[in-house]
Amino acid sequence: MKNTLPFIVPVEHTKRQQVHREIYEQSVELYDEKKYIEAFHRLLDYLGEDLRTRCGNEQGTEFHIPHGSIVVNIYIADEELRIEADFLQLPEKGRVAMLRQVADLNINRLLLAGFVKQGDSLKMRYVCPLAQSHPHKIYGVLQNICYVGDRYDDEFCTKFGATRCYEPQITPYPAETVAGVHDGLQALGRATLDALAEYNSMRAYGYSWNVLDTTLYQIAYFANPQGQFCNDLEKAINDMDADLPVEELVSKGTDYLKKLLATPREKLAEDLYFVDKLVSNRRSASLQNLQEVFKSVYEEATAAMQQDDYERAAVRMLYIFYEAYYYNDMPSDVSTIISQALKAAGNLPVEQACEPLYEALDNIMEGDLTAAATATLQETAPEAAKMMQQASTAAAEMQKKMMEQMSGADMAELQQKMTEAMARGDMAEYMRLAGEMQQKMMSNLFN
Repeated sequence: MKNTLPFIVPVEHTKRQQVHREIYEQSVELYDEKKYIEAFHRLLDYLGEDLRTRCGNEQGTEFHIPHGSIVVNIYIADEELRIEADFLQLPEKGRVAMLRQVADLNINRLLLAGFVKQGDSLKMRYVCPLAQSHPHKIYGVLQNICYVGDRYDDEFCTKFGATRCYEPQITPYPAETVAGVHDGLQALGRATLDALAEYNSMRAYGYSWNVLDTTLYQIAYFANPQGQFCNDLEKAINDMDADLPVEELVSKGTDYLKKLLATPREKLAEDLYFVDKLVSNRRSASLQNLQEVFKSVYEEATAAMQQDDYERAAVRMLYIFYEAYYYNDMPSDVSTIISQALKAAGNLPVEQACEPLYEALDNIMEGDLTAAATATLQETAPEAAKMMQQASTAAAEMQKKMMEQMSGADMAELQQKMTEAMARGDMAEYMRLAGEMQQKMMSNLFN
């Protein structure tokens, strides 16, 4: 593979949950102080800043929060916390077979909560004393309930004819966004199949596995699918880690990718939409967590680049970055660094792609997140960036006209300082240096 796979811009306005660890830590502190209701309220704030006002009563004792195709109902009364979610209405036919699978979910998928049957409906329920409602445990319960409810409803409706207790409120992707996802999927898929053909011909199935798994992660990253598309993609990703020969894993994964590429745009559109989410299925990762995840690949990429094995380094770094996005919600500054690197490395010769990828990985491993500030300035403050560009242009013009009036050493020093200020996004320092340059130029001009 001479070039990396193309970068596909993620769906516009897709908002991955940002990590605000300080709010979660406040919830834990309140729990430790035995302020159990206040601790739970702060946990809800961690999940969404407007959840309490949007989905709760004035007393803060009852909440009805949608998550995909379920509604999570939470009640606080008599020193007890009760969490319930309606799952599905049982079908007239096939209910026994469905209940067998529900029993399996009860044992193997639900952790602390459990299914209960009320008439023809199934609920998930968890009850505990407030004194045992530690934020870490309750977060896990909510995440588990939301995952099971949203993951298996489509499957049970399709397989057994069950019906939902709640129809999710969805916002379909605009037509142009669906077209972008479809076209991006086709471009990425074709490039992946070409790379797999090359590696498979050399029986380099380890490379094939890495590239294919990376592609599956990348599809989740840029398309953000829901419904059965999401379920099938999750299964394909899980199947890549099955205890089978690597060649067989690659073959099965390739079959899934080809099937996905053959799916008509209209069919894909059925599962491309925005929907309310209470808890992300991904882990809430800190910088330290990510450093631990990246450590082995960082060492591997460093060694590979020292041996001029840029292909191996690029393949492994792309893999770990897209895998991290699939399994984690990251701090915004870390996410900014990674996303900028992925964008810069897309469809480049592997040696060139290694430069932004390794720089991002090295910065994260060193805990140097200053690059995120510059990227954020460019993305969120276009006027400031434009002003800096205009100032740079003006200074260059002035420099051209008055270079004879200044010594080369002075000019070089000021230029270096201005370049450093521009690189770190320090607008104030940049403008101060530009002013100093102008004063010196004018002084020399009139002397």
